[in-house]
Amino acid sequence: MREFFEGLILEPLELKGVIDSGAEEELYRRGGQEAAKEALAKRWESADEQRDLECQECGEQMGALGSRGRRLQTLCGTMKIDRQVYYCARCGRTEAPLDERLGITEGGMTPGLMRVVCRTALEMPYEQSESLLTDTLGFCPCSGREIERVAKRHGEKIERSEGIVESAKVARPPRPPRRRRKKARYCAAIDAVMIPGLPDAEKHCLVWHDVKVGVVFDRTEIDPSTYVAGRERVEAFGNRFWNHLQSRGLDEKDFCLVLGDGATWIWNLADLHLPGVPQLLDFYHASEHLYGTARAVWPKKTADLWWDRRKQQLKEGELGNFFASLKWLERSHSKNYKGEEAQSPARLLGYFEENRERLIYRWALDHRLPIGSGAVESACRHIVQQRLKLSGMRWSDVGAQAILNLRTLHRNGEFEAYWEGSQAASF
Repeated sequence: MREFFEGLILEPLELKGVIDSGAEEELYRRGGQEAAKEALAKRWESADEQRDLECQECGEQMGALGSRGRRLQTLCGTMKIDRQVYYCARCGRTEAPLDERLGITEGGMTPGLMRVVCRTALEMPYEQSESLLTDTLGFCPCSGREIERVAKRHGEKIERSEGIVESAKVARPPRPPRRRRKKARYCAAIDAVMIPGLPDAEKHCLVWHDVKVGVVFDRTEIDPSTYVAGRERVEAFGNRFWNHLQSRGLDEKDFCLVLGDGATWIWNLADLHLPGVPQLLDFYHASEHLYGTARAVWPKKTADLWWDRRKQQLKEGELGNFFASLKWLERSHSKNYKGEEAQSPARLLGYFEENRERLIYRWALDHRLPIGSGAVESACRHIVQQRLKLSGMRWSDVGAQAILNLRTLHRNGEFEAYWEGSQAASF
């Protein structure tokens, strides 16, 4: 490469006037890419030589076909390398050892370029990823469809490595004993958000599906939050959530609180995987239910006064007075209520009675614990909605999960480790 730049003949720059630095940079970049491709081809080809090789399938001696060329897509552009190819006459299998060593057996794209492709695909739509890569690299490395295939392939690879198994309960591997367990300082928050699925061909309408999201965060804010997301049934998501905890050496003894919006599946999941951990109904969801019923029964001024008093009772732990007020509301207004069923006084009373043991706001405030599930609400936005809920998008379950796997991997700070391990696994 040094010889290339030393041999580059350009007109000397004037001592005055404007220098077109952008054009100069582009020229040297393109020249550097060409020189880099030539140097890489020589370096990689020098690590390959003809040798005796046994078939990995049947163990028979493979015949040498000699040197064969192959085109590769790299961070420097399209290049060609020559490598030794072998053929097994017994099982008809062809093998090129250098391809495996370079990690290019699944296509003509190098791992370095695949990493950049996945990094852009997890942030933006595939067509926009193609445009951004073209502008950044100075050439079009692949089409939007190819970006989609690469992202899906690695998203599925992450899925297999996490070992997600859909069953009623996960067999929990034994944890190594600890000399001393520190005070529980982690909280978990779980929720779901809807994304557009593929259109229903028979009903001719768009089908929406839910993505379940979990967040594990440190109440002391020492450790960063980690995320898990699944477009799947509750049982499978529970297994994904448990595997996420196990990979970080956590179990129920490390948690001091589980937050949810009142959905039954959240509490069932918490009972299964975090038994004995206190559960708290998200205060803001509870407040919304209270206000919805109050506005359905009274004018705004009266509703606001009643609503403020009920919230105060919840925060102060005055549950006796709180439930007495709800029962009075149900007795005095249910008979003549003509509003929506979801906001009826009877429905409101039932909602809070079902979650009576989860109204421990006074205890949570005394222990400096959160009473709202803002952490998971935020995760629903930046993990799911900002990528999978954009205008015109339609997702299959497999395609959605692939992007979710890439996004959670990146947000959990494990993206670079995955590519280092992926490259090592190809040798």
